[in-house]
Amino acid sequence: GGGGTLMVTADPCGALAYEQKSLSTNAGQVTIEFDNPSSTDHDVTIEDDGGTEVAATDIIADDTATASADLESGSYTFFCSVDGHREAGMEGPLNVK
Repeated sequence: GGGGTLMVTADPCGALAYEQKSLSTNAGQVTIEFDNPSSTDHDVTIEDDGGTEVAATDIIADDTATASADLESGSYTFFCSVDGHREAGMEGPLNVK
């Protein structure tokens, strides 16, 4: 049991932002469903509190992508790995219960 689906949407106007500021889910098998309606390339990458990447979608524009990971309880960060996007603020906390 456990796990769940994380719905993440990039700003539809192409800004370097997600519509979600933070995410939470239950521990277990988690699916990331990423929707990027803009023509700006984005992805969703998740790293644990030690900075290790644990999941990532493909980099997409005008498309959707999915990824999955087996997440344990704890604090994670979700962010866009495209150069400069995370630094511009395209990141947020992910709490796994």
